[in-house]
Amino acid sequence: MPVDFKKIAVKWQRKWRAAKLFEADADSRPKFFVTFPYPYVNAYAHIGHLYTIMRVEAFARFKRMQGFNVLFPQAFHATGSPIFAAARRVKEGEEKQVNALKLMGFKDDEIPKFSDPLHWVKTFSKAWEADLRGLGVSIDWRRSFITTDLNPRYSKFIKWQFRTLKKKGFISKGEHPVVWSVKLNLPVGDHDRVEGEGETPQEMVLLKFKLGDLVLPCATFRPETVFGVVNIWVNPDIVYVEALVDGEPWIVSEPCVEKLKLQKHSVEVKNKVKGSDFVGKLCVNPVTGDKVPVLPASFVSADTGSGVVMSVPAHAPYDFIALEDIKKAPEKFGVSLELVKDLKPVSLISVPGFGEFPAVEACEKLGIKSQDDKDKLESATNDVYKKEFHTGKLNKRTGKYSGLTIQDAKPKLIKDFVKENKAFILWELVNPVVSRALDKCVVKIVDDQWFIRYDLPEWKDLTMRALEEVKLYPEKVRSQFEYVIDWLKEWACTREFGLGTCLPWDKKWKIESLSDSTIYMAFYTVSHLLKKITLGKINDKLFDFIFFGKGIPDEFDIEPDLLNKLRKEFSYWYPVDFRNSAKDLVQNHLAFFLFNHTAVFPERFWPRGIGVNGYVTVKREKMSKSKGNFLTLRDTVEHFSPDVARITILSSGEELDDVDWDVDNARMFANKLSMFFDFAKKHFASNPEPGENSVDLWFEHKINCAVRDATKAMEATLFRSALMYGFFDLQRYLKWYLRRTNNRPNPVVISRFIKVQILLLAPFVPHFCEELWSKLGFDSFVSVADWPEVDESKINFSLEHSENLIRSVLDDVAHVLNLVKVEHPSLISLFVASDWKFLLFRKVQERVKVSRDLRNVMGAVLPEFKDFKEAPGIVQKLVKDPSRIPSFVSREDAEFQLLNDAVDFFKKTFGCPVRVFRETDSKEPKAKSALPSKPAILVK
Repeated sequence: MPVDFKKIAVKWQRKWRAAKLFEADADSRPKFFVTFPYPYVNAYAHIGHLYTIMRVEAFARFKRMQGFNVLFPQAFHATGSPIFAAARRVKEGEEKQVNALKLMGFKDDEIPKFSDPLHWVKTFSKAWEADLRGLGVSIDWRRSFITTDLNPRYSKFIKWQFRTLKKKGFISKGEHPVVWSVKLNLPVGDHDRVEGEGETPQEMVLLKFKLGDLVLPCATFRPETVFGVVNIWVNPDIVYVEALVDGEPWIVSEPCVEKLKLQKHSVEVKNKVKGSDFVGKLCVNPVTGDKVPVLPASFVSADTGSGVVMSVPAHAPYDFIALEDIKKAPEKFGVSLELVKDLKPVSLISVPGFGEFPAVEACEKLGIKSQDDKDKLESATNDVYKKEFHTGKLNKRTGKYSGLTIQDAKPKLIKDFVKENKAFILWELVNPVVSRALDKCVVKIVDDQWFIRYDLPEWKDLTMRALEEVKLYPEKVRSQFEYVIDWLKEWACTREFGLGTCLPWDKKWKIESLSDSTIYMAFYTVSHLLKKITLGKINDKLFDFIFFGKGIPDEFDIEPDLLNKLRKEFSYWYPVDFRNSAKDLVQNHLAFFLFNHTAVFPERFWPRGIGVNGYVTVKREKMSKSKGNFLTLRDTVEHFSPDVARITILSSGEELDDVDWDVDNARMFANKLSMFFDFAKKHFASNPEPGENSVDLWFEHKINCAVRDATKAMEATLFRSALMYGFFDLQRYLKWYLRRTNNRPNPVVISRFIKVQILLLAPFVPHFCEELWSKLGFDSFVSVADWPEVDESKINFSLEHSENLIRSVLDDVAHVLNLVKVEHPSLISLFVASDWKFLLFRKVQERVKVSRDLRNVMGAVLPEFKDFKEAPGIVQKLVKDPSRIPSFVSREDAEFQLLNDAVDFFKKTFGCPVRVFRETDSKEPKAKSALPSKPAILVK
């Protein structure tokens, strides 16, 4: 009968709650503190959240079963502009936002309530808690809280944090480029974007090509290539403007005008001009003095840079192909053949693996014929740019920069070009960024803004030191952390719009969402206790006592026991042992998490472990409401049950790989778990009578190997592997064990197996395991039972050889029966090789490890076996194919005894008598073909 997974989930969640099973307080046990980032409460939890939180949940339950005192708290994040912006869109009746709410299941009469930001916060924080409770996550809900000044205790904690950072010199006010929403009139952090997370302002160089008195500023991220320019590009179909920029007459695209103004430049528009007006004219390269023509290019965008681009066909595949297209049919593009016929690539960068013209070679290699081959062009561009940046050196054409790597030359020549008024810096976004208000963001230079100084070298050094001590899950993400810590610059930490906590010394600003979420894990340790203290008594002095131990209890108007408990709770639980998030947060939140801990806390409280995981796809596609494959957590749990959802998602991948939600896997797990439930109830005995089977020792060995391997995988958060070792492999071993025992297993051994199997599954399917644990007569919760230990005395790998031999004989006999076309044999005879062959195998095995040279092996081995004429042929075959040598070479007596012990098993399998002989005792010619682990077979 199938297990009612939903019913037992409700039952055991109620029992856990009544027992306060996951409420954790400081005591004498070793502790383990895990956290999942508090989610932004503007929507329901989805299946992507399920994967990340289940990694934390499975680890927490595993550690709890190992005897750790585990703290797993959870809060909810409302800081920032997304909720505020969404509420405003509802108020304005924006169709897209209203439809999004309808897709979540809200009725027409409910939607107007969402014009109030607080309604979003209340609705979705409650929904998130309900979803996590329904999933059965082992959270201490006493410590839950919401962010922003809706929670004045949390706001006081954030203000203390920021005053601490400011006192230490990690916060300053000044001029800086930020990603800016013109519509919202404020900086836009990662959490405030619907597109472009992780994008930061980059320096784009505008090189001042001259057309008479006019400047045509060519925008590029590769100013070193100016030495190889053969033409410049304008888009003939867009409108440009002639404008005085800081007093100079420039030709730029219309969008560039606003960018320049936002970056503190004086811009006075004189008139509009067509791009086509400049085609065919000659400009002067400001660095080389060369005259180069202006050519048309439809790929030039008005939205990027200045709308004017320089062409370097030797090192830019797009430029090479575009120039070739024009040279093939100049009249089509409105230029003369005379103007373009002599334009050729100019080489200026030497790159290992490429010849003189890398862009030309890349295009030829990929067979790029025209500008329509966009995917190939993109691939070629990425390949060339990457290799040139990392391994390229400038050649003699670049003058004083010759011989320098691109990385070394770039900052030098930018500095020189700007100083000589040949170039100009424009901050730009490499990829589009769209705010929650749905406007395309730009870069603005702000000077009335507060920044966290992640650019400070001494702070970077401190954070790198902290990173060295952190255990990363997986370790291979370390280089990404190092890269992020190295390139992080100042971070705009405030905004004038949205929900949040006011900057304590400048109340017109709100602290932005990625800046108030860096050390809040410390607040978890005392949040439940702070609720008992009058708000007016919570201040910086109290937080200094809790987190730094400054002051004495008599200085506070707070009950001494409570005050001391605050300090004890923090000191006991901190630091964080495991902080897990998706891989996109390495570039911001997880890096900030490290930075801010080193800034605020003593070294002993710096983070100990960080986990990073991939994303979730559905049917191998990125989740999207438009594709119809967007799955909420609540719908998934409702359809499949908490346990089936939990185990399915964790079985789908590990480390940084993206995982795919597979409905078929979910159904498979439901079936397998139901079958195990029935099997366990039938075979488990609380006080079993001892039995004995020849295969018992092997099964005990495999059980202990599975526990050992699953435990190692759990420690590394390799949960898919843990399920493979602890569930799939164990079930496979069980199947073989039952077959070998004719479904009459040793009650002691099978009961041990059932208990171990339940314990290994408990972090994944705890409701199921609690129900089965209870049905088998255990009084305690399996959630706090002891994780199974490995009995090293029962691990014996020679037992693997024994069962592998039995399997091998089964396969070989089946093969022989098929060859001779005998369906019902009357007798099967097995012949065990002579002991000298076993010795020969061991000798060859030793020599082959040193050398595969046939003459060397034969010279070292054969003298000892000169009396056995078959020996040279056997050695030849073994050297040619060492896989013929079993990993464990037994002895004649042991193999003979093993096969004799299995005679009844063979007899039942093949339905006829089976006899075992020694090669040395038989006159049967077939016996001579017997080899170690490969008995000769005769069928009658």
